[in-house]
Order: sequence, then C-alpha cells, then structure tokens
Amino acid sequence: MEAVSINARKCCAIEKKQLMKELRKCDLCSRSYAEFHQCYRDAARKGGRRARDCVTG
Repeated sequence: MEAVSINARKCCAIEKKQLMKELRKCDLCSRSYAEFHQCYRDAARKGGRRARDCVTG
C-alpha cells in the first residue's frame, strides 16, 4: 500500500478544520434538536465527500 501523499495529508487537515467550523455553526445556529441533528448529518456527509476526494485526489 502506498503512503498517503503530502498533498493529501494537507488536504485532509484543511478538511478537518472546515468540518469543525461547520459543526460549530450547527451548535450555534440550531434552534431545535432535530435541526441540530440534521445539520450535523449534512456537515458530516459533505465533509466525508471532501475527505474522500482528498485521498483519491
């Protein structure tokens, strides 16, 4: 198995920061548990897609 490239690592680090920012936004802006839950799910899906794109390059 090949080592993960430096660019992929940088991309994933940036993605982690972006995900944390989106989750904080969910914490601050959600008015109900359902809205909070949906916001977290959406952020996780988007973040997962971006992270996969980083690794597959």
